[in-house]
Amino acid sequence: MGGVAVRLCDETVTIFNARLNPEIGYEEYHPTVLTGVSWYSTVAANVDSGGLNAASVYTIRIPANVDAGGKEYADPMEYADGDAAELWTINQGDVIVKGAVTETGLTPVQLMQRFGEIVTVLAVTDNRRAPNAPHWRVTGK
Repeated sequence: MGGVAVRLCDETVTIFNARLNPEIGYEEYHPTVLTGVSWYSTVAANVDSGGLNAASVYTIRIPANVDAGGKEYADPMEYADGDAAELWTINQGDVIVKGAVTETGLTPVQLMQRFGEIVTVLAVTDNRRAPNAPHWRVTGK
């Protein structure tokens, strides 16, 4: 590329971490804005007894040194017992929206109504030991 640096992690997303609130008996979603991630989507198709089905599949790469607005990453077990104002995590069932969203108290249904394109986390691969580009690889739909 002739010495030109190409920045692939140039997107801002908001991850909404699901967390059970025992006082009300259901999950609440706590937002964390992540700046400097990679967002890629493709359409996958399969054929079953109902015919041809297509769905968007998302791959989001979150660098280990992502800007999380001062919050620290915690594994899902630590996050469950920690302070959601200071921590963030990546776990199956969490929701990711493209762009910065700071509003709290939103449910996945409300996020879908407002933003249309939301990603539900299906799998997380921890690639933080990669020598050249430590990151988490998130797959969702």
